[in-house]
Amino acid sequence: MQAVILAGGKGTRLRPFTLLQPKPLMPLLEVPFLEWMIGRCRRVGLTDILLSVGYLGRQIEAALGDGSQWGVKIRYIPEETPLDTAGALVLAQPYFSGDPLVVFNADILTDLDLQALMECHVQSQAAATLTLTHVEDITAYGLVEVGEGGQIQSFREKPTAAEALTLTTNTINAGTYVLDPAIFSGYPSGNPLSFERRVFPDLLNQGQRMQAYLHEGYWRDLGNPASYYHGQLDILSGRMTDFPLENVQEQAPGVWIHNTAHIEPAAQLGSPCYIGTQTWLGSRAQIPAGTILGGHSWVDGSLQPGVYGPGTLVV
Repeated sequence: MQAVILAGGKGTRLRPFTLLQPKPLMPLLEVPFLEWMIGRCRRVGLTDILLSVGYLGRQIEAALGDGSQWGVKIRYIPEETPLDTAGALVLAQPYFSGDPLVVFNADILTDLDLQALMECHVQSQAAATLTLTHVEDITAYGLVEVGEGGQIQSFREKPTAAEALTLTTNTINAGTYVLDPAIFSGYPSGNPLSFERRVFPDLLNQGQRMQAYLHEGYWRDLGNPASYYHGQLDILSGRMTDFPLENVQEQAPGVWIHNTAHIEPAAQLGSPCYIGTQTWLGSRAQIPAGTILGGHSWVDGSLQPGVYGPGTLVV
């Protein structure tokens, strides 16, 4: 199978963080999000990766290169104009091998079992397999209704609060798909195209099988500052387990410290917290629970909990 990562969005909900850097390169505990995604792909044998880029795409290309440092091959599909959620797939058709496509949105933090998802697609012989997940507040998402054998029957728009009280389903599109590449052949290249409003409804109208794969584990949309912050806390607290941290040790429950950091013995650290690369904490440092302190920082006073980037100076 081939991997396709959709990384062309502007990340407007994460501004001002995304004014100067693309959302898919924003770090989670100093690991750029796309590096984590590439590692997940490699571990299940997805080494042929097509990366759709748009906003600040040259930064992504400069950061990742051809992928050889991770043992994968990356090819870039630049969007000159925004093509919505599926338009990039039509543009990428010359690079398709004919194998199924595992499609990722580059803002979803999850411990989804990719191997099981791919096996489900092969066994069901579906044209499209969509990962679904349960959420408590369904008003923020479109809903997916599933029938016998896990076959998708319909899609619903985001319900109002009043409508939500009458519904019995809370399964939503979780943003990871396995797709037959042939489903894109009938669409013109270079035009905006939506999975939710066009491609998926078209497949249902054509009578093609759409399979649901229900993910019961961890799932979070990182698209706004609060969720981006809490996703990192979930990693530190062990709620999100599929995020390996290299050169970092858990020196106390929930207290994660990079091997190159220097911590004076009198410094006080709450849990959970993260202390990054080459960071120095003096004897008066008080790090509250919930602090994520980026690399090359110097602290000898006290911090309010939050996300602090490289070069933080608090005296």
